[in-house]
Amino acid sequence: MNFKAIILVFVFQVIAGVLWYASTPSLFLGRSLLEDVSQQQPEAKVVLMFAFSAFMYLLFIAWLLGKVQIPSIFGRFCLVVGIWIFIVLPNLFFVSLHLELGPSEEIYLLSYGLVNTLLAALILPLSRTSRSIFKD
Repeated sequence: MNFKAIILVFVFQVIAGVLWYASTPSLFLGRSLLEDVSQQQPEAKVVLMFAFSAFMYLLFIAWLLGKVQIPSIFGRFCLVVGIWIFIVLPNLFFVSLHLELGPSEEIYLLSYGLVNTLLAALILPLSRTSRSIFKD
């Protein structure tokens, strides 16, 4: 695994997450546009748990790309996107059904996962594994 590429993707995902949260529709947060935004900041524990889970998912994807011997970059790109489409997306769909979200909220929630997946799919397959004498 190339940890430099993993950290790079994670930093890009965090930046995308900050931009994604900053652009949250006011109706989705349950506040009006005139309310103070600082009162609606997420708790630090929630942010850390979210970042940790995103990092673990990214490590899993990087590990899987290292274990699966797909020679083409396009094949590795399709593997990362396919994992999101066939594993993560159905789970998000059923969660949105359970929470009874509207179409705009579903699209908003799915958009961040799509952006994260595309960042990982574009950067990780291009990175070579680190050259270590300790191969696992």
